[in-house]
Amino acid sequence: MAQHVFQKSNPILGRGSYHAKLTSDGKQQKFKLVEGMMIDSSLPQQPSMLATRQDKSDAGRFVTTARDIGQLPVVEESKFAPANATKVLRFYAFFEETVDESPAELFRLRRTMLLFYLRDDTIEIIENRVANSGLPQGTYLKRGKLMKPNNAGHYRYDDIFIGMQFPIFGRIFKIYGCDDFTRTYYAENAFELAPSIEIPKDEYTMTRDDISKLCGGEPGHFYGKKNSALKTFMEATLGNHGLNGAKKAKFLANSRKVLHFECEYDDRHKLYGDLTPYSLNYFLEDDTIEIKEIERPNSGRDPFPLLLSRARMLKHWEDAIHDEQDRGVEEPTGREAYYNEDDLFVGAVLNVYSRPLKLVDADEYTRKYYREAWNLELKPAMYTPPPPKENKKPAPPPYTGYGTEEDSMGSVTHLVPKVPKKDFIKMTTNDHKLLRFSAQMISNRREQAARRFIVTFYLADDTISIYEPEQRNSGIVSGKFLERGPHKSPAGVRYELKDFFIGNELSFNAYKFYISDADDYTKHYLNIPN
Repeated sequence: MAQHVFQKSNPILGRGSYHAKLTSDGKQQKFKLVEGMMIDSSLPQQPSMLATRQDKSDAGRFVTTARDIGQLPVVEESKFAPANATKVLRFYAFFEETVDESPAELFRLRRTMLLFYLRDDTIEIIENRVANSGLPQGTYLKRGKLMKPNNAGHYRYDDIFIGMQFPIFGRIFKIYGCDDFTRTYYAENAFELAPSIEIPKDEYTMTRDDISKLCGGEPGHFYGKKNSALKTFMEATLGNHGLNGAKKAKFLANSRKVLHFECEYDDRHKLYGDLTPYSLNYFLEDDTIEIKEIERPNSGRDPFPLLLSRARMLKHWEDAIHDEQDRGVEEPTGREAYYNEDDLFVGAVLNVYSRPLKLVDADEYTRKYYREAWNLELKPAMYTPPPPKENKKPAPPPYTGYGTEEDSMGSVTHLVPKVPKKDFIKMTTNDHKLLRFSAQMISNRREQAARRFIVTFYLADDTISIYEPEQRNSGIVSGKFLERGPHKSPAGVRYELKDFFIGNELSFNAYKFYISDADDYTKHYLNIPN
């Protein structure tokens, strides 16, 4: 497979190219650990005559990964292991380095640590890192065997002692001390090491100590000054990648641990406002917050998945629009300026860039975390109850007068109008049954008050008709006064049989009638005494 080449720009080193790895980044191990012994896995493994039954039955006993090496417990040396397999002697040394660029000093002392591995007589030299030195420090000499001058063989532990001059590749190292384990080991092997030598100070170190004393500080004491982002970046480009140890430890301890809260944003007091639900995720690994909008079906809103992308959220963003940490020239904004896990609880109101979000609920993992880590029992869910739905049924449109009212209502209640249902039992039972009442018109005019009418009520369908009989010399044409049909009172209620009795007043089309009498059949039907 062809490898992809990406161009990468570095502000200090310039442009360059590197090959992106398409496989795992893990290094292959060249050795295995078995009972404290390192076995070279690159060599062909021959079956041993001393192999036990456990070795033959457990094939994975000799398999060791890179992760297992850092997690293996410290065990005592096996009696079958080579002598001094895990013992390392530690010496402290320094060498002089001339300084030609500065007129204030001629040389500078650089401290180192010499490690002697007793297992194979190899030596490794590591230079101690000094803050703000500007020097590439770290491993000075990789682990390996060193030859004595004049090819007199390689160095052994009995060739090294305190106070000796140690020539290595043109530089003279002087050993001035060792640790307690090294002294104990030499004493057990009948060697007595000299006491530690006080290391001299160069002019640069003494000048820095004098400046510290004049400023009221203690030389060599670290006062915990914060590193700016620019200083962190510059030291990282020089090889120091372990500046944020606390952040790294927190990230590893809380990786993939997320606190989940349910939120609500209520802006119903505004025009077209609504009660919008959100979900808040708080990432414990780096104290960042992510707010997502909960999409509701048929809400009429365009889907916006994120209200706030994952980032640290300021409490008062108006006062700290520009973060000094991003500028890299001042101290970073303190932790108290951001929302943290101690600011989140059910019922809290967060200011998300001028939007008040109320935390109304938390999931079970979040409640358990606060119960164990903070000894705090979160409140139960406090969702805002939805307003009661008012299903207002619109009033039907007024009757137009065309056709019957029931027929017209069919067009209102049904998409496809249906024929109004009739009470056939009532129609067959009361067919041809009529109730006749005698009535007179109520009016202030004498000629209108003298008019007489016959009001007929049809029991089959509760319809009403009015007929005016002929009166001699009245000057009014007799005949049908009101067509048969269902009629309503001025209150909009349809007239029924209970509204017809002697002495009652009825209104039809703005005319008022007084019922004065009824025929014999009607009186008998209604049980009216004669």
